[in-house]
Amino acid sequence: MKRLITLLLGAALLCGAASPAAAATIEAKGEWAFDFSWADGMNYRSADDGGESEDDFAAHQRLRTQIDIVASEALRGVVFLEMGTTTWGQEDGALGTDGKSVKVRRSYIDWVVPNTELQVRMGLQGMDLPGATFGASPILSDEDVAALVLSYAVSENLGLTAFWARPYDTSAGESSGDNSFDEVDVFGLTAPVTLDGVSVTPYLVYASVGKDADGSGATYNTDSFDTFTDGMQSLGQRMGLTGDDTTANDAWWGGVALELSMFDPFTVKMDATYGRKDADEDYATREGWLVSAMVEYKMEAATPGVFVWYGSGEDDDIDNGSERMPSISPNAWAPTSFGFPGSAFNQDSQFALNGAGLWAVGVQVADISFVENLSHLVRVTYMRGTNDSELVKDTAGLSDELAPASGGVFLTDEDSAWEVNVDHTYQIYENLALIVEMGYIRLDLDEDVWGAAGEDLTAAKKLTFNLVYEF
Repeated sequence: MKRLITLLLGAALLCGAASPAAAATIEAKGEWAFDFSWADGMNYRSADDGGESEDDFAAHQRLRTQIDIVASEALRGVVFLEMGTTTWGQEDGALGTDGKSVKVRRSYIDWVVPNTELQVRMGLQGMDLPGATFGASPILSDEDVAALVLSYAVSENLGLTAFWARPYDTSAGESSGDNSFDEVDVFGLTAPVTLDGVSVTPYLVYASVGKDADGSGATYNTDSFDTFTDGMQSLGQRMGLTGDDTTANDAWWGGVALELSMFDPFTVKMDATYGRKDADEDYATREGWLVSAMVEYKMEAATPGVFVWYGSGEDDDIDNGSERMPSISPNAWAPTSFGFPGSAFNQDSQFALNGAGLWAVGVQVADISFVENLSHLVRVTYMRGTNDSELVKDTAGLSDELAPASGGVFLTDEDSAWEVNVDHTYQIYENLALIVEMGYIRLDLDEDVWGAAGEDLTAAKKLTFNLVYEF
């Protein structure tokens, strides 16, 4: 890794030295993150009760480095290198540690169109849609994709951002002479409005999905319930947008993110989102909505708050499509730090990727601080499913397929869960932080719905020590 960064910096410096007119400033920033974690009951069932055995302790690390090559205020290039999450003792983290885990995560340029205020970003880049309640979008957040983004400040109170992203282009052509329609294109427009004490951002997103697009290796031309499950890992599957082998599909989302600070020390945050994905067959369609809100009260030594969200859920008919909101990739949407991928190390989620099929209410006290450089967060969340329990009862074999021991959690309107988070952050140095996360989830599945799959559940627990060095 050190040799690679040195070569990149050296090459950039040589280019600058060769031509004074092309001289550029090199800036680097990034982070090393380490975690030492203990977890138990992650599939909510002990090995004695039919669950899978699991390692209780694991250690990981990750390195991210961003190199900015700045020519002027109007032009810069960015390379974002990452040594992804490495588990100590496995693969690249095993004896010898001579792996090939360094990758280019982002590579783009920022430039301003001459004599205008139009800003352009093009290349492999991180993308987010607006999200106010939990600081991230339930549709798209913290994802990397090839894209072209145009931003323009209409006035000091109004901005416009338009983008085109291409997450998939399966092949460049066909030997048969007929090109497949195998591209996925995503277009979006946001219009942030900032006034005194009010920030509101409406947005629209449209996706065109070719009938031959299949970036995940899975198609939705069967009546499998896999169409609806949330434990999907690839971008294409999360979107629910892969082709159905007969026609092209369309999908679109609309939403608004709102933040009110005019009632200081009260702050109100809200999000309302809707999404739909079409398909040639009814069972492969997906349509739903999600709303969330949070009210916080800023005090000198703490910030108490209350939050809620509600996501539409499945009805009792498996043949008419899904009623849960589809998403593109909401990696950072995290109302909690255990059940969702919100930990400092961004672990896999225990529940839905974006709150779809759930409603919840939670209370938290954040920014608790009585000692310099030491802060705490305490959060208690109650969640319940919005999916019709009759769906599980009436569909043969579904209770076994969606049982917690099979991975992921699908809650019906008869099921619930409690989650408790107690997190601490100690700023050892200005650039070095120790983050301790403690999480607990108690799952309650109705036995009339799930049968044996809902019996003998254990609580999920975690204790994680994260050390993060930012530079």
